Amino acid sequence: MKRISLFLIALMIFAGSDLKSQVPEGATSALNYTGLENKLKKSNSDIEDAKKNIKVKTWITRASVLVDIFNINNDILQKGMDPAAVKIFYKEPKEIQTTEEGSDVIENYVYERVTLKFRNKVLDSWTETQKIHPDPLNEAIKAVNEAVKLNADNKADADIKETITKLKSALEVDAVSQYDKKNFSGSLESFVKLLELNKLPQMKNTIDTVYMYYGGRAAFEAGNFEEANRLFEEAAVNKFEDPFLYVFRKQSYFSSGDTAKGVEVINEGFKRYPDNQSILIELINYYMVSNQTEEALKMLALAKAGDPKNVSYTFAESSLYDRMGKFDEAEASYKTCIEMDPNFFDANFNLAVLYFNKAVKIFEDASKVSDNVTYEKAKTEGDNMLLKAVPYMEKAHEIDPKNRESLETLKTIFYRLKMDDKYQQVINDLNSL
Repeated sequence: MKRISLFLIALMIFAGSDLKSQVPEGATSALNYTGLENKLKKSNSDIEDAKKNIKVKTWITRASVLVDIFNINNDILQKGMDPAAVKIFYKEPKEIQTTEEGSDVIENYVYERVTLKFRNKVLDSWTETQKIHPDPLNEAIKAVNEAVKLNADNKADADIKETITKLKSALEVDAVSQYDKKNFSGSLESFVKLLELNKLPQMKNTIDTVYMYYGGRAAFEAGNFEEANRLFEEAAVNKFEDPFLYVFRKQSYFSSGDTAKGVEVINEGFKRYPDNQSILIELINYYMVSNQTEEALKMLALAKAGDPKNVSYTFAESSLYDRMGKFDEAEASYKTCIEMDPNFFDANFNLAVLYFNKAVKIFEDASKVSDNVTYEKAKTEGDNMLLKAVPYMEKAHEIDPKNRESLETLKTIFYRLKMDDKYQQVINDLNSL
């Protein structure tokens, strides 16, 4: 029985740290479908007109109209709205479709052009079912680029910059929306387009480190680690200040196979943010998986000082002592875990296994002894060590009755100690699985 449940410390870093969709600045559409459709028709006509399609204003106006088309719902709706607030603008739906997702009640409010999804009476998302234009943002980017080409005298720089800024806000909304929907490739695409707009002469190479960072996040989630590395490095070079940048840079380099660079990055992060728990966790996990146990213990001591109630740190420490063969330290540390969380399965299981393995070693050593008195003394010591394992393994079984390994261990112990009633009960429990 050699099991040591050495798990990496979990890092929950997405909650509370993501971009949030916002109502775009300068929103003016207010569900004016007909008005926007007419504006688009006029724009389509203008760009076909040989006299008008050489004017910068034609393309600036087109870009602005297309952004308003994209925002037809986005400038009114926000996640978290209740049905009453939505109905101020949308009135009564044509139909309400009610379903369930787990314990959540889902209501889809079906309108002529859009369906709104409410989860437990709170707006969760919306989907356009009849679009004015199938791809307004990409078409707006084309219009902006055309305006830039025609602006040879730079007289329209201010108007172009204003339009680009408006388009960037819309791309941000789309990037965040795609990220929320877990369409990470789509989110990355919008972040990259947003950053490319900064390279236009009117923007004078504006540096948006937030978008570099979140573009890297989207690339990382999409599994595009080369692009994630590029965007994270851009954010770092431009002095984006956030400890999570070092965490994600390290993870991305590791995922792309560049472990050395990843270690360099996380150590750099530790020097800059020595008290940050997330960076400590990354270092601890690295030292644990690379068998640098002494370094891992040093990092765990720092982590525990910053968050003494975090039982996962103590458990990681226990597992490291166990792996190192430091019985007394492992025993004390596992017991501390159980004091902190009596229902921690792995701590109870591992402590029982620690005693079990110690007993096995005692029996092995006893088998080499020829003196019967010494043998009997060692055998009694081994039996007592097995007895110490029983309450913790029974607790592990109580916590997870379906775990076969704990029952198999108890069966071995009860057979060895001739505890027939308990042995039979374990057999019954195993047969019922």
